[in-house]
Amino acid sequence: MIKVLFTFLLSPLMLPAQDPKPYYKNDTLYATCGYAFYKGQTLHFAKGTGKKGQFRYITIKNGFAAHSLINSSMLIKDLQNIQITPLDVGYVDIIGTVIFKDSSKGNVVIQVAFDKAIENDPNLHTELVVPPQFRNSSRVILHQQLNKLFTLYASGSISKEAYEAQKSKLLEQ
Repeated sequence: MIKVLFTFLLSPLMLPAQDPKPYYKNDTLYATCGYAFYKGQTLHFAKGTGKKGQFRYITIKNGFAAHSLINSSMLIKDLQNIQITPLDVGYVDIIGTVIFKDSSKGNVVIQVAFDKAIENDPNLHTELVVPPQFRNSSRVILHQQLNKLFTLYASGSISKEAYEAQKSKLLEQ
């Protein structure tokens, strides 16, 4: 009886925490890092991370030139077609009014891979300007890698020795 009691008490401590994932709740879209997209919010664009400053994770769907978004801002009117792939990459169509660098305005529809657009890769700047506390940090990426590694171990795909070796390798980085 005591063994059963201790098993129930200790089992929650042995389970891995859930991966942070993007989700949509109460007309607000939350990115993996906790950043929220909602109607009425103003998004600020930086320079694209692709070749010649092109955006890699932001696609304009209604005819504006992609370079026109560089250093511009956008007032969100609506969030549509929210998709989260099995690999937890989130996409959203954002309808809004873009305010260009010369203060002119225009209606635009963009598709954003939102987690990718706000990632904090040490070698690249971000495509969407967000406060530093919301940028995907190496801590979030490490947490995801450790959980994937544990899933492989739990399913029997790798041995305990391989799991421990990979885990220590990740934690040393």
